[in-house]
Parts: sequence; C-alpha cells; structure tokens
Amino acid sequence: MSKTILIAKIISVFGIKGEVKIVAYCQDPLQIEKYPLFDKKGNPLTLTISNKNKTVIAHSASGDPILIVKINTITNRNEAEAARGMEIFVNREDFSEASEDEFYHVDLIGLKVHDGANSVIGKVLNVQDFGAGGMLEIEFSEEFCKTAAGKNFNKIENLPFSGKFFPEVNVKEGFIRIDLPEILTE
Repeated sequence: MSKTILIAKIISVFGIKGEVKIVAYCQDPLQIEKYPLFDKKGNPLTLTISNKNKTVIAHSASGDPILIVKINTITNRNEAEAARGMEIFVNREDFSEASEDEFYHVDLIGLKVHDGANSVIGKVLNVQDFGAGGMLEIEFSEEFCKTAAGKNFNKIENLPFSGKFFPEVNVKEGFIRIDLPEILTE
C-alpha cells in the first residue's frame, strides 16, 4: 500500500472566479499539475497553475512556494472560501524514482536507526524543516537510553539531518546510520 503524501494546502482565495493560493510542499512546485492529486476523502482533483507566467508568486514564512491555481472542483469564490485549509495529497508511488544516492524525505520515516556497531538504537519518526535545514525526529529505544552512550538522550530527539550526524542512508535496506555526537555521549 502506498503512503499518502501531503503535497499542497489551500491558504487563501484569489479573485472571484474560484482561483486559490496554495502552498506547495514539493521540490519543483511547477510540476504539481502533473501529479494525480486527491483530497482528504480520496476524491480526485485536477489542478492548473493559473497565474500569468505560471510562476511561484511568493514564499511562505517557512520558505515553501506559493502558487495561484485553479482546481476543477472549485468553480466560484464562495467555494474557494469554503475550501480554505483544504489539504491536497498524492500517493508516494506516483513520484518518479530517485537516483541511487538520492531519496525522498518521506522514505526516511520509519527507517531503523543503527549506531556505529550496527545495533538498532531507534527509528525515524519524522523529517522536519523549519527553514534552517532538515531535522530528523528520532525515537530512541529505552535500552539505548539506559546505556552509557545514550544516557544524555531523551526518548525522542530532533537532530540535524546532515552527513556529519548521519553518514549513511540506506532506504533499500531500511536503515540510517547515526554517528552519535561526542558531546552527548561523554
């Protein structure tokens, strides 16, 4: 079963013909029209970027692009007002394949976290980006938190997602390797 991915959200109306502004949560927002989209109930949606130059018009506070679009199920301003806050989804299986050394953030969620000795010490709960770079939300095992190396870690920690902390990502094998920060393991 494919994962359902939030790819956009309606943030406001635009004009009187039912156009809306969306914030797009994808790497190339101008490609959003090509995905088979659906709403929270699974109803299919067709979305067309409608501003004059088919460009990003602004960015949200977190840096996500904002587009003006026309959605097939919204035909007037009243329907657009009612749709404010509506989330738009896509199935993970509809993404193009990533290169061997690339991956989608959604593919990291649920990966086991291995330490340098290849022991499983936790799992990835979420990937977050608040504008200063990616963070992995890691749930460490109780056993790990009781060890000398894990004594300074909380059950759930947010760590910078960088090669310094996570030197190996292996989506196919289902794990990510962590290089524990020395400052926390002393």
